[in-house]
Amino acid sequence: MFENLFGLGWENQLSVGLVLFNMILATLLSLLAAIVYRVTHKGLSYSQSFTFSLVLIGLLMSVIITAIGSSLAAAFGAFGAFSIIRFRAAIKDPKDISFILLALAIGLAVGTGNYVLAVVATIFITILVYYMSRMNFGTIRKYDYVLTLSADTASFSNEKMRDLFKEYLRADGLLNVVSRENGKVLDYTFNIRFFKAETISEFISKLSAMSGISDVNVITAKNDIEY
Repeated sequence: MFENLFGLGWENQLSVGLVLFNMILATLLSLLAAIVYRVTHKGLSYSQSFTFSLVLIGLLMSVIITAIGSSLAAAFGAFGAFSIIRFRAAIKDPKDISFILLALAIGLAVGTGNYVLAVVATIFITILVYYMSRMNFGTIRKYDYVLTLSADTASFSNEKMRDLFKEYLRADGLLNVVSRENGKVLDYTFNIRFFKAETISEFISKLSAMSGISDVNVITAKNDIEY
């Protein structure tokens, strides 16, 4: 009785140890994918439930594939069971689909016993995603922040401001200038990129302390705008 209970699976040779190993490995690899997703996510569409689900998707897929094994009947049964499930959650970020496929691939590889494929592919893909995120791959932006400030033309020195820009900024581009109070005050808007992000506060302090400059604001522009 117990032999039948613990012997179901691939050609009746599936053991408790193998099942646990598959589940643990799928969980660890899916957890790695979920962590990389959380670290590299950008924008306002982050969902804790989605990150949580990535781990479960990989784990459940490995269990399902392990249970199916080489049984054609079990495969059709699983397909029929999945056909009645309705997913109504909208995918807000196209990159989320890639992570869902990664979780499914992890479960599929682990469930079929392709452990080397599962480990190598997961490590390679997560490193690639992390590297591409750090490099901001695919962006059309040349700048990271938007700088706005007001300048009193009577006491403002453009040369001193440019010297400060050269000290802290890798690149800058003038976006807009608005004249107020009959030309006495100019409102500037710049696109800027820092040499080091850690110097933002120091840059703002020095710029605000300059004669004739007020209302200094730095706004992040991490994501491209989609229309």
